[in-house]
Amino acid sequence: MTETSTKKSAWKHKYRSLKRQEDRQEFENWSEDDFINHIFELRDELDTLQLKFDTLNTTKQELKSPEKAEKRLTFEDFKQDWPYSTKFVFLLSMENKPLTSMEIHKHLLKLDKQYQFYNDPKNTLSVYLRSVVKSGRIKAVKIPGFREKLFVMPEWVGEDGVLINKFKNLIKLF
Repeated sequence: MTETSTKKSAWKHKYRSLKRQEDRQEFENWSEDDFINHIFELRDELDTLQLKFDTLNTTKQELKSPEKAEKRLTFEDFKQDWPYSTKFVFLLSMENKPLTSMEIHKHLLKLDKQYQFYNDPKNTLSVYLRSVVKSGRIKAVKIPGFREKLFVMPEWVGEDGVLINKFKNLIKLF
């Protein structure tokens, strides 16, 4: 290394250290609960931004190439490294109908290599579904007379929280 590059890297290191100290001062008086609450807020914000990003990307792709927008999803499009929220959205989009947790479970057993290795996959699925519903990326709908909750895309539910008729007709009640 030359003397000039050593001076530049030393200056950058010193600047980063001072900046980090400055940034840490903001959190000096925070309790553990404050940190946890802030993390949850950031997660919710990330989920909201991801949903907006996905919506904008889909809209952009449809505007660019209408023939590609017509492409139907297949099981081969499933990616192992997706987060579970994206996997649920993928399954709902692919089936284009409301799904029960048991139907999602069956799909994940076939598609997701890691899913079957959980100690209790159904319990794990329940936790993930609750989390994704809470974030608003998908919705859980209860139909009177139907034992299980149905998981649906937010746009499949009317403002009153009731499933749109187009999707009610796709449900097998018996």
